Amino acid sequence: HHASYTKGRVLHRDLSENNLMFKTASNGSKKGILNDWDLASEVEDDNEIKLSNANHRTGTLPFMARDLLVTDPPPHLYRHDLESFFYILIWAALHYDFAAGTKISSDQVSITRAWNADVFRSNLTAKNEFLKERKRLDEVIAAVRKGCEPLIPWIISIWRLFFIAELKMTLTNMEPIDGYDNKVAVEWDNSTLGGHVTFETFMKALGRKPRDDLEPLIRTSEISIHTH
Repeated sequence: HHASYTKGRVLHRDLSENNLMFKTASNGSKKGILNDWDLASEVEDDNEIKLSNANHRTGTLPFMARDLLVTDPPPHLYRHDLESFFYILIWAALHYDFAAGTKISSDQVSITRAWNADVFRSNLTAKNEFLKERKRLDEVIAAVRKGCEPLIPWIISIWRLFFIAELKMTLTNMEPIDGYDNKVAVEWDNSTLGGHVTFETFMKALGRKPRDDLEPLIRTSEISIHTH
């Protein structure tokens, strides 16, 4: 995903549980596969997606980033895909029994039921509460299915990444208190939430060192890019 963005200059924009797969090699090793690039967009030199797709909202409801769950969504950013990856991780921990190879219905998991709501306001509220309130994180951890406990440290670490980013953004955007506040204006990089949500910080939260030998598995010419 990152190699396709940085080297292939393509952003997926529709990450979901159904678009993530893996294959097992003859030696038993597993390789992840990201498919379904139909709604992907080409990326300009300034890391903005092409204007023809900038305001075309894409995504699968349970995994859509909060910024996109508004009436007039902003252009899709790389960090929005990172947020989607996080929701997929949680979704897997709450719905899948990997040992048995089974999955329970989303209707049976009350915690993430609102994430699947087609009413954007309800969806947005639920995700905001989860990323801003510790008690919501505790509820998710308590609901992790047996066998998925090894995913909990990742969930906590990435949640903390977004929680700190939200806190820093709130403090940065807070209006000064007249006569009592010596706050100095600080420029905020919205594309990375002040540098807190990037590929590097995401991988660090997972305790993984990014490979530096990755080549994009796809090329722009190999993807059907929707421009309408």
